[in-house]
Amino acid sequence: MYLSRIKLDTHKRNTQIALSAVNHFHGAVEHALPQDRNRKLWRLDHLGGADYLLILSHDQPDLSSMQKQFGFLDSLGETKNYSPLLERVKKDTRWHFRLVANPTHSEKPKDKNIRGKKYAHISDFFLYQWLERQGVKYGFTYNQSEVQITQKKWYGFRKHGQNPPVRFRAITYEGILQVVDENKMKEALIQGIGREKAYGMGLLTLMSLS
Repeated sequence: MYLSRIKLDTHKRNTQIALSAVNHFHGAVEHALPQDRNRKLWRLDHLGGADYLLILSHDQPDLSSMQKQFGFLDSLGETKNYSPLLERVKKDTRWHFRLVANPTHSEKPKDKNIRGKKYAHISDFFLYQWLERQGVKYGFTYNQSEVQITQKKWYGFRKHGQNPPVRFRAITYEGILQVVDENKMKEALIQGIGREKAYGMGLLTLMSLS
């Protein structure tokens, strides 16, 4: 596994377009990993006044094309081996985490043969309830006093001219979690959490507290 990062040049026209229609980033990520048939996770981060594209992949990506499209010409992308961090994920360890996700719920129709439509959670109560359910599913727990929602954002774009457009809500969670089941936790780190992973949702990252 590899974790890569590109600093985005927000003055570039390509970057401005992609920031509002994130399917452009999805296409660029796939282009950087043409032989990797495994799921690629990615997300947009805003850190220290700068914007970054973060990518988690099984194979090492070629960042050169994305660097030209979205990055600074005098700044190279970074790629690190992710396996050492995964090996440190053990039961009862505590980590600082960040997750950008698309929390949704399904309304069941009267006709049981029809799939329920997905809707974005809106209120903080249900957003935190959704995260709690993910913790049960993926082997982590947390104290609510140590977790906060730091950003809420709607995305919308037309995919290949389709109608209606793709529209979803991105929620950024940050705080401290504790690993309860290391295997489930690693599954969350590798496979992602929630819906809309192709469009930058679901990437959970951990950072040591020390």
